[in-house]
Amino acid sequence: MNFKFFILILFAFSIEIFAQEPEKITFKDTPNFYYKIIPKGKPIGMIIILPGGGETPEKVMNQIYLDELAVEKNLIVVFPGFEDGDFKMNLERKFLDRIAKDIVEKYNISKDKITIGGLSYGGMLAVKYAEIAVRDKNTYFIPNSIFALDPPLDYEKMYYQLNRDIERDFSEVAVNEAKNFNKEMVDAIGYPDKNKENYIKESMFLYSEKDGGNAKYLMNIPVLIYTEPGITWQMKNRGRDLYDTNCISITAMMNLLKLKGHKNADLMIVNDRGVRPEGFRHPHSWSIMDSEECLNWILKHLN
Repeated sequence: MNFKFFILILFAFSIEIFAQEPEKITFKDTPNFYYKIIPKGKPIGMIIILPGGGETPEKVMNQIYLDELAVEKNLIVVFPGFEDGDFKMNLERKFLDRIAKDIVEKYNISKDKITIGGLSYGGMLAVKYAEIAVRDKNTYFIPNSIFALDPPLDYEKMYYQLNRDIERDFSEVAVNEAKNFNKEMVDAIGYPDKNKENYIKESMFLYSEKDGGNAKYLMNIPVLIYTEPGITWQMKNRGRDLYDTNCISITAMMNLLKLKGHKNADLMIVNDRGVRPEGFRHPHSWSIMDSEECLNWILKHLN
């Protein structure tokens, strides 16, 4: 047997033996729920891993091993499941407060030792929660650090990008997604040319604002973002150019943070990592994250 293959099998077998079983927590007053994984040793902190839009916690758990690695380091891992939410993410943020309060009080961990992150919509929620925690000071905790995978950040840019998807009519998937999200956005905060203040208030980042809009509230929170431009894939499968990718706003925000003196704004631009569980290429996937690298980054800031 090939030695490397043997080591891989042994590692996978070890993880299966020693990993803690996720426990599902449900409530009578909300369809939202969460899974928690508790380490055998004394917990030193918590990671909240947020699913992408329309994604289930179970699906996320089958795509990453960040949770297994984190539990081995005595971190509690939580996977929220959102059956109820709203465009402004108010319901989701309140549910995160509820989860964090439950875990902090039950396991006696510090509110200063909580990291949140996720893919796509989950990444947006992580960034927005951190910004509002600092801006409005009305959340249960301020994240110790945040990580995000290819999150859309600039609602103004997104509005015009989605309109281009509709006008091009190149990809049925892209068009349907654009129509649904644009309607939800307009219903919630209006049009960017007529309701600029709403976009400033709700967007995670605005390139058109010199201070980046809400991004300025991230200056004291470590931020790690992964993105895979996948421009050849985008052109072939979605009829999009580089300007239509999330990478544009991500790099703009991270560059602005660094220019303003942020010491812990770390950007990981990767290539050819994006693969969905079904085996097909897609740059907007959990696989663009290196779980071990991400955990080491989290631990560095947690300690």
